[in-house]
Amino acid sequence: MTNVMWFRNDLRIEDNEAFHSALKSDSLILIYIIDQQFLSKETTSPFHLRFIKDSLTDLENRLETKFYASLNIYCGDTVEIFKNLISKYKISCVYSHNIFKESYIKKVDDDCDALFRYKNIHWKKFDQFGIQLSNRNRSTWSYEWKKFMSKKYTDYTACNCKFIKDYKYRVENIKMDEICTDNIQKGGAKFAQNNLSSFLSDRGEFYRSQMSSPITAETSCSRLSPHIAFGTISLKRIYQETIKTIKTSDGDYKKSLMSFKSRLAWHCHFIQKYYDEPSIESSNLNEAYDGLRENSFNEKLFIAWKSGMTGFPFIDACMRYLKNTGWINFRMRAMLVSFASYQLWLDWRITSKYLARLFTDYEPGIHYSQVQMQSGTTGINTIRIYNPIKQSLDHDPNGNFIKEWVPELREVPDKHIHQPWMMSPIEMKFVDYKRGISYPEPLVDNVLSTQLAKDRIWSIKKTNKARELSKIIVQKHASNKNKF
Repeated sequence: MTNVMWFRNDLRIEDNEAFHSALKSDSLILIYIIDQQFLSKETTSPFHLRFIKDSLTDLENRLETKFYASLNIYCGDTVEIFKNLISKYKISCVYSHNIFKESYIKKVDDDCDALFRYKNIHWKKFDQFGIQLSNRNRSTWSYEWKKFMSKKYTDYTACNCKFIKDYKYRVENIKMDEICTDNIQKGGAKFAQNNLSSFLSDRGEFYRSQMSSPITAETSCSRLSPHIAFGTISLKRIYQETIKTIKTSDGDYKKSLMSFKSRLAWHCHFIQKYYDEPSIESSNLNEAYDGLRENSFNEKLFIAWKSGMTGFPFIDACMRYLKNTGWINFRMRAMLVSFASYQLWLDWRITSKYLARLFTDYEPGIHYSQVQMQSGTTGINTIRIYNPIKQSLDHDPNGNFIKEWVPELREVPDKHIHQPWMMSPIEMKFVDYKRGISYPEPLVDNVLSTQLAKDRIWSIKKTNKARELSKIIVQKHASNKNKF
């Protein structure tokens, strides 16, 4: 009898419970499937494919070095690939981890489950994030999550199973829309561990105070998010090594790591929320907000926003940075979404898909919860509209970030770098700045568009329908603050 280890978003051999359980097999085939539907999704980009390619290369090397085993890589329809494997080998069991991704993944899983049941194949799935699949209890969730994360993580061991070499698809053959991926993070367990080690030993010291500015966040943030999304390192390992470092730290360092640790819990909290309410991928969490933006989408504003040509320097600098690197810090993500949803009044369903392509660390459970939160459609969160001018002054006071990513403004005096339209005609002439030509005029009046957005959101938020639905949402999804 032959078993299958199906690597998915767990591209590692360290602390991989599914893999270590599969190693007890007599005969084992290790597989990774690049699903054709994944490649055709509007949320998939070369950023993701490049990171996957790096991670697969690293995984292949580790499997070869530690187990003299080959990773079999396939590309196509997942169910058809399994049908072919089942026809070639007498498969008894498939090992994998639970995956909480977009709705199409749920469809793939349902189809695979049906196939395995029909063929009398046992599908043994393991948990990575402490997600409660049934009978979720808000009051005990945090306790159970900490208990799960504190369990000893597994390490690879020697085994006697026979590894089957079947097929290897060349990832380089996949062609997608061109995006420059030269500046994105490298994938693979080696880089994941290096990031964790450098963060805990050095970079994380000023995490709490420096994570908000795109200038300092690049190095002071852990940069582990894409590794967590694709599973090149386990969250359990990150959690336990963070706890260990906290115990030997003090002062600001300890406070920073405590802040980081809390975000590990929130990561899983939002994935749990997505599992409980997968419709947040395409529907307002609070249906009282249905119809709010759907019929007023302005394509011209959308193009300017995603091109980094809104006329607001800090917004444009952040978007251009994101498009170049595949990453930007959390506050700037929130600002980009807030500006699109409020000042430009764009429907989050469309802007979220574009951002998903740019985020190398795209995690649906976190992504859609946060996008809806910053768009005011959850009904349970404070309405927070980011002022791009204030954010610019707070987090790029000298305009250094702006001048790097919006080079057409490099000659603009520092006092006007945040609002170049405020220069006098003489000042513009002195730096050869042509209004509306050298750089776009602001797409909207920030003050007026903000006030209009507030009025629109509050007109719904204060209705009885919105309030009643919000109470239900809190009961189902909100964390129990006394326990969390």
